[in-house]
Amino acid sequence: MTRTVPRIEVHLLQVGHCRHPEWITLRGGRWTAAEFPALAALLIHPTRGALLYDTGYAAHFEQATARFPEKLYRWITPVQLAPAQTLQHQLAARGIALGDVVRVLISHLHADHVAGLRDLPRARFSALRAEIAGLAGLSRLGGLTRAILPALLPEDFAARLDYADDARCIALGPLWAPFDHGYDLLGDGSLIAVPLPGHSRAQMGLLLRDRDDRPLLLAADACWSARAWCEQRMPSLLARPLMHDWHAYRATLAGLQAVATRQPELLIVPSHCAETLRAYAPTMTEAAA
Repeated sequence: MTRTVPRIEVHLLQVGHCRHPEWITLRGGRWTAAEFPALAALLIHPTRGALLYDTGYAAHFEQATARFPEKLYRWITPVQLAPAQTLQHQLAARGIALGDVVRVLISHLHADHVAGLRDLPRARFSALRAEIAGLAGLSRLGGLTRAILPALLPEDFAARLDYADDARCIALGPLWAPFDHGYDLLGDGSLIAVPLPGHSRAQMGLLLRDRDDRPLLLAADACWSARAWCEQRMPSLLARPLMHDWHAYRATLAGLQAVATRQPELLIVPSHCAETLRAYAPTMTEAAA
């Protein structure tokens, strides 16, 4: 008997935003400042309950950047978080308390993806091993140059952490080349962690099917917009110091286009693309009904 893979109820949440010129993230983009939403994906599994893919921003970001040198982060990337956009408010609107979240799947450790971890007292965390290894010996200045603020991590982070690459490794098949493998995080095929190298030491994408049976690839910062992978437009060279591996980033960007060409039904969801968030809104509304 063929086992049915559980479908996931998906809510894409904008948890704050930052502003900077578009051309930094998209070569040839506008010189005017653009708004970049910070994505958290609420994933409701039919038996496991509420999980999150990243958290977006939180008030902890202001606290972690109150002093120098971390204050430079706040100046270079101005952040706005309206009360109605906080993670707590948006979860409560869906009948979920912060303490109900059982797990956070961390794409990578940049501040706009983990600022809310301290607000989730019962959640366990999943990330790729090499991403966490980058914390070892990291100084405050070293963290700042990599957009990592260790103060955002809970004191018991290590005790609540599971390595995604300890889960069963599965072959993704030729439709997913050059991404050849993933990790079955829950053991039922519903959430597959996919390494998306380049942006950070070990960035983790997430492959799933939503309640409408549409395949989604939550791609974090493998690209900063749908235009980037559609048009194969790299960021400005000014963004290169922020990348762990510029050449791997380029290869991942090309890989996203190749995968999307083979699978036109696939929705690739970058973490900072307002257009993609709007495009998924009708499905989110239906799921919440």
